[in-house]
Amino acid sequence: MSKDEYFVDLEALDTVGRKLNGVLRAMTETKGKSAHSTYLPEGALGKDFGEENELRQAHNTMKSFIEDEILKHLEDLVDDLAQKTSKTRGAYEDREYDAGNALNPGGN
Repeated sequence: MSKDEYFVDLEALDTVGRKLNGVLRAMTETKGKSAHSTYLPEGALGKDFGEENELRQAHNTMKSFIEDEILKHLEDLVDDLAQKTSKTRGAYEDREYDAGNALNPGGN
């Protein structure tokens, strides 16, 4: 291959896309568990002491921050990367097809 030629491993781009989608699925499962498995009802930390309510509210505040700020931004980032990987793969595949047709214009 000369220095003016390029090679793109489309299978590698497919692999990256599959892995990113796997990360998205795992994040969705984790987000669901976080939303539904970490509920802290009144009295769960004890009763008749003033800090119980503060602890529950701090828990809910941190839980919301993790879900809305951290997980949401990570999910958006991974989704964006997955979409860009897919588009890039498609663009390279189109170029490969165009190059093949340019070399064999009659399809013979």
